[in-house]
Amino acid sequence: MAIDAAERAAMLKARSIGPAMIGYLEMIGIERLADLRGRDPAELAFAINMELGRRHINAGGVAALANLVALAQCGAGPGASPGARA
Repeated sequence: MAIDAAERAAMLKARSIGPAMIGYLEMIGIERLADLRGRDPAELAFAINMELGRRHINAGGVAALANLVALAQCGAGPGASPGARA
């Protein structure tokens, strides 16, 4: 299943995350920002690289994924209460 527009918009708020990275996350089964809570950015990068069949996500990509995981940890996302992103 694809990431819907509201989830995509929430994910794009993370620093250094763009449409390509969101596409990679879709490839590994991520559908919601909440799916990233508690996840290890390096393990996400490894899963993406395995799906692509080559090493593609570098240290900068892992840092971008860390930003996205941090955003998820804050409770951000569609339907989150306004004070959830403290």
